[in-house]
Amino acid sequence: MNKVIRCKNTNNARLAALLVVQVFLGISPVLMLISFVWFRLYEMKLIAIIIIILIFLCNVAYAFLARRFNILYSGARGERQLYKTVRHLSGNNIIFCNLPIRYKRGRSETDMLIISHRGVIIIEVKNHSGNIQGSWKSEKWQQRKFYRDKTVDIEMDNPIKQMRRQRDIVKSILNAAGEDVWIDTVLYFSNTNAKLSLNLRQTDYVCLGSRELMHFLENYDNGETLTKGQMEKYARILNDARSHI
Repeated sequence: MNKVIRCKNTNNARLAALLVVQVFLGISPVLMLISFVWFRLYEMKLIAIIIIILIFLCNVAYAFLARRFNILYSGARGERQLYKTVRHLSGNNIIFCNLPIRYKRGRSETDMLIISHRGVIIIEVKNHSGNIQGSWKSEKWQQRKFYRDKTVDIEMDNPIKQMRRQRDIVKSILNAAGEDVWIDTVLYFSNTNAKLSLNLRQTDYVCLGSRELMHFLENYDNGETLTKGQMEKYARILNDARSHI
């Protein structure tokens, strides 16, 4: 039976805050417009100009925050899909969700970290759609999304480098506790509408959709076998490390 350790997801608080601010920014222009007409503020030139500027700024801020909210919400959906998939993983695994990690100046948060008898795996989930192109050594990847009347190109940080940094931090935490552990990473695209064109190394693992991810995890083998005692020790070290962040 799997043991799941859910850590605090900072994105949930950000989503709630963004939603509250969006509601405020959405209502404010309506209230200002009603006041503008009801109290005949348009007769006072300076106040009228100020109100018009405020309404404009509210709309601009709302559009900006709405885009940020959609990005975070899409990521949260991907994380939920990841958990729904991995919770069916066979064996007695220890699963960390949203594990914050820090070693010296390095700091990050893993979407999921699995400690199993087969080894330690870090999973980074992306809920992106469209055509995604990139190389393991590039700083940025390109995402091309298609809409009815236009095509939008978006840059995204290279997730392979992001996972490498996470792996190095986790490995440093365990090494500092006297444990030498092999750690692998896998990039999981939860949205099966994504089309991937990636230049990767043999050790860069990428899965598209839940079926591919489960196949990878069920068949993962790095040539080593961890005992139950080792698994629990690694989990305890990581748990203790996050409690000091």
